[in-house]
Amino acid sequence: MRRFMTRRSLLTSGLLGFAALAGIGAAPLIGRRVSARLASVDVRSWGCQYQQIDLGRVAASDLDMIVLDPVVDGARISLDALPNLRVKPDGGRRLVLAYLSVGEAESYRAYWQSSWRETPPDWLGPENARWPGSFAVKYWHPAWRAMIAGDGGAIDALCAAGFDGVFLDRVDAYGDWRERETQARREMVDLVGVLSARAKSQRPGFVVVAQNAEPLLMNDAYCGSIDAVSKESLLYNLHGEGVENTDDDVRWSMTYLERARARGLPVLAIEYLDDTVTRLRARARLTRLGFVPFFGNRLLDRLPV
Repeated sequence: MRRFMTRRSLLTSGLLGFAALAGIGAAPLIGRRVSARLASVDVRSWGCQYQQIDLGRVAASDLDMIVLDPVVDGARISLDALPNLRVKPDGGRRLVLAYLSVGEAESYRAYWQSSWRETPPDWLGPENARWPGSFAVKYWHPAWRAMIAGDGGAIDALCAAGFDGVFLDRVDAYGDWRERETQARREMVDLVGVLSARAKSQRPGFVVVAQNAEPLLMNDAYCGSIDAVSKESLLYNLHGEGVENTDDDVRWSMTYLERARARGLPVLAIEYLDDTVTRLRARARLTRLGFVPFFGNRLLDRLPV
């Protein structure tokens, strides 16, 4: 899920709610590594917003979980300074996660240096033609890893800001490096593991949600590093805006997503649909699959409803 400018539920009582979201019985989850925060909230409504964020409206919403860009109007969000973001109007708990791209660098981030366009560092790859301002990165490079997983890096900043977890995007960036994709997959698994371990050591119960990258769900270490999976466009839009995906498209993803569910990982689903009837149809299908859906617009610049 890429974004910005021109870019682009778990427990009513104990582990039962978490198990319901995962689509399996409660018993298999006992004794597994389950995020305490994730297991404390009954997530039935959730969503992502990365632009035009009004923190007051977020606090007043009924959302059980929201993923936000961690910087609003040039300032980093501090959950300690804004504790009402974690509390719904009915007094219930809301989870607040931060967006983090691990496979692309973004030119509007604080770490970006204007000189990089003319003299790029060794780890910076080509600009994404579809999403100006986003650049492929050699995410296995020590310099990039230090920026997001080192001392004072992105993960440290999110933990210090009090976020309940992180929403990792471009985990599927291994596909940007076809000439070394097998190794690139291993390196992404390692990076996610490092990020997860560092965050959880600082904030026990920290939630790690990984976006797409379904083939990585075959890797035991990867599944052990994350707490949930988010899947974009499972049912629609692979072949055109509003066009239903083929059975083969869905079957390919489900092969991996079912494996995630069997491991006790909840599956969140994002569909970009405007038509009300199509949304209702998609919601019913995703709910039958045991997934928790969110319907958003491509820019993700609206408060989810």
